[in-house]
Amino acid sequence: MTGNYGLHPDDHYDPNALPVIENINYRDMVADNVTMPAQLAGISGDQFTGICISNVTITLAKKPKKVLWNCTDVSGYTSGVTPEPCQLLPEKEPGTLVPCNFPEEPIPIEEVKLQRCSSRSRNM
Repeated sequence: MTGNYGLHPDDHYDPNALPVIENINYRDMVADNVTMPAQLAGISGDQFTGICISNVTITLAKKPKKVLWNCTDVSGYTSGVTPEPCQLLPEKEPGTLVPCNFPEEPIPIEEVKLQRCSSRSRNM
């Protein structure tokens, strides 16, 4: 997960308009043969906050990278995650599984009604 996408697609943008990225949850995951569990990079001066990772078991490859968790400009917590995550995402209650809670109320995108499009094609 990264906020570093490089240049903006056009010259008409406000460089001071920064997004609010918060409450991203990862939970109940298993991964095998992994070289690097995570690279989490927010935006300098505009941290990604409320990151939650819970009940995640990652088995490393025979030759994992030296830096397993690369975290910058993020904050939040973890619970029941192996291998041990970066210092920016500390264990919430060591020894107790604290699940990441997903929102119970619908978010605006869930109310969007998609319209159906169809077309006929003729074979030539």
